[in-house]
Amino acid sequence: MKSIKQAKVSLQDKIADIITSFAGSMPFVYIHTILFAAWISTSGFGRDSFPFNFLTMTVSLEAIYLSTFVMISQNKQAAISENNNKRFQRVMLTDEKVDLKNETLIKELLSKIDIEHLSPMKKQLEELHQEFVNKDILVTKIIKNKYERKSQN
Repeated sequence: MKSIKQAKVSLQDKIADIITSFAGSMPFVYIHTILFAAWISTSGFGRDSFPFNFLTMTVSLEAIYLSTFVMISQNKQAAISENNNKRFQRVMLTDEKVDLKNETLIKELLSKIDIEHLSPMKKQLEELHQEFVNKDILVTKIIKNKYERKSQN
């Protein structure tokens, strides 16, 4: 899986991102406001009078293309997000396996510590181990919820 920086981006995706980025900016709004005001005030520079059929057609075509560019960009972002979620799930699964292995090793060590004068230490180790397990479970749940909320957005 590739991160956002490593993802191969085609020329078409780059163009779609540039257009989408510009279309979502205030300069885009200012330019269109000026053009529409000029078009309407001059009756289409003498070629398009009210109800401005040519302007309506041009704006409709522009909307079709812009919506397509936005969808291309959204699809690319969704694919990147999906890759990141899969990577996160693999990392979490690996961490859980390591934690389980560590927990097993700790239990084995604790079972071997059976000497009476080490009994208080054994209890302390068991308590520390339980605290670690509880905190680890809590942190895992918090991180998992965070990524689930991100993937839903």
